[in-house]
Amino acid sequence: MNQKVSENFIVLALNPRSGNYMIFGNYLNFGFLGAVMMDLSLGGRISLEGKMMHANPSKGITGMPVHDRMYAQLLKSSSPRRVSVLIRRLSFNAGWYLREMRKLLVANGTLRKERKRFLFIPYSLHFVSDINRREKLALRLKEILLYNKLPDEEEIMLLGLVYACRLHRALSDDWEERRNTRKALVKYMKESPVASGINQAVREIQVAISASIAASVAATSGSH
Repeated sequence: MNQKVSENFIVLALNPRSGNYMIFGNYLNFGFLGAVMMDLSLGGRISLEGKMMHANPSKGITGMPVHDRMYAQLLKSSSPRRVSVLIRRLSFNAGWYLREMRKLLVANGTLRKERKRFLFIPYSLHFVSDINRREKLALRLKEILLYNKLPDEEEIMLLGLVYACRLHRALSDDWEERRNTRKALVKYMKESPVASGINQAVREIQVAISASIAASVAATSGSH
């Protein structure tokens, strides 16, 4: 089993100039958790069927801390559960999942970590080590959307996450191209036969994001 979807999600989400993420909050947290879930699905550890997810107990551990922790959590549900419910439950530990993934990607050379200080307060930035890799990834996704190139299953899943998390601006710096890419992405996710297989899972991630945002707004309004 590999971690291609979750790794490429991080590579795409990191701003190559600032070292910060291009999306924040639940768009980042839920999107990354969804990416790990997609990896587990490709590896046969879980089954995504419509809105529901079911863990396969017959598979062993992956040897990857992030994926193994999620797999262990999902195995606790003996019956199929809604993806949106599971994503929200897992989100309480989203910070751990992201930190561990960054550590792994720094260790294998995919990311480069830079330590900084601001008013004596330390913080870290993360950059993609091979900027050409990120550019090729963005170009490949644009080719699928704008020039009808045939995607593989991992690319379909990544496009679904880009759609759910509004990460389309990571595909281009040009405003006009970004707008065209966004329109093509919306059309692709709604009309493409090859994307239909993951559409329900993508919608469930969107449901989880929307529910969390609505809850935050309600909590903020209630405090005034």
